[in-house]
Amino acid sequence: MVDLLFEDIFTVSRVDPDGKKFDKVSRIEARSEQFDMYMQLDVNNELYPLLVGEKFTMVLASTLNLDGTPDSGYFMQQYQIQELVSEARP
Repeated sequence: MVDLLFEDIFTVSRVDPDGKKFDKVSRIEARSEQFDMYMQLDVNNELYPLLVGEKFTMVLASTLNLDGTPDSGYFMQQYQIQELVSEARP
């Protein structure tokens, strides 16, 4: 199991507070529920559109491997896609 470094629920308070700078990216401002943290985050609004008042969970982990093993430090897209496909099959 993966040990999480951080996890909290954030509520979006503002979107593009300084005006829209890029077509596909919005800057959001959000505040967390548990730790009362303030965050500014640039988000691809085509992939993950967020509106004022919406909530999202932010999680940071030391690895994306489900068994908790450390990352190799190398990104091999072809290998990871094949691995995900084989894991998804029953």
